[in-house]
Amino acid sequence: MLRSTLAVLALFASLLPAQDAAPTPKKLRVHVIGASVSGGFRDGPMFGAEEQGDSVTMQQLLRKWAGESARVTTHSTVDMMAMFTDPARIGAEQIAGVRKARPDLVVAVDFAFWFAYGYVDGDRPEAEARTQRLQGGLDLLATLDMPVLLGDLPDMTGAARRMLNPRQIPSPEVLTQLNAQLAAFVAAHANLHLAPLAKAVQAMRTDGATLPLADGPLPTAPGALQQGDKLHANRLGMAYLGSLLQEPLRDLFPADHPLHVQAWTFEQFVEACGAEGDLELQREAAASRAR
Repeated sequence: MLRSTLAVLALFASLLPAQDAAPTPKKLRVHVIGASVSGGFRDGPMFGAEEQGDSVTMQQLLRKWAGESARVTTHSTVDMMAMFTDPARIGAEQIAGVRKARPDLVVAVDFAFWFAYGYVDGDRPEAEARTQRLQGGLDLLATLDMPVLLGDLPDMTGAARRMLNPRQIPSPEVLTQLNAQLAAFVAAHANLHLAPLAKAVQAMRTDGATLPLADGPLPTAPGALQQGDKLHANRLGMAYLGSLLQEPLRDLFPADHPLHVQAWTFEQFVEACGAEGDLELQREAAASRAR
């Protein structure tokens, strides 16, 4: 009797419509665009430096940070390195790549830099020329509809002349105007978000950044997180930038996404950037200054 009942139940179950398995949640895609800092530029003798510099790309850093929770892609880093040569053309190509890839969010921390910096027409007032140049970059960003994390414009006065001629640097007054222009543009576009890159760079270059280590804050000397050109971050500098970008970046993820609450320690950013050796040197330098 029991066998007959089981056979009937099995026959009945076979006639029921198949139940679809729960769909696998889509893995969000983060896409990196920008210039040479995001592209992982490495200073060295080829560029007139006395020593070889080192860094990592923003994609490498964010891939480690995102883990299995998101896919991180980037534009050609070779093109990103060359952004200074023709920001209008290369910037447009990067934006076209974003529109083609359709990522869920974009990290463009140094995308605006070369639309503000660089040589401008000497026949026009500097403010007018640079304002128009920056507007060209902003117009490109206006074509995107997904969340975009931008950085504001740092003051790179004092960067090595072999990398950045003083005539390529906006005057302090014009830089202030350009940052106001950028902030107003971001405020007018709900999908754009601004990260305090200028403040981070000032700490790295001028004030000396303080690293938030688990065993206590570690002050560093001005320039310690930069390569010899005083323009690009080294591996430890990228870890510092990553730690500062973590909060504004995770806010761009949906509230139910794991990365929305990601809370890496500074040491984890150091490991992701392979900067353990650089950190140890800074510990030794701090101990030497304390003697």
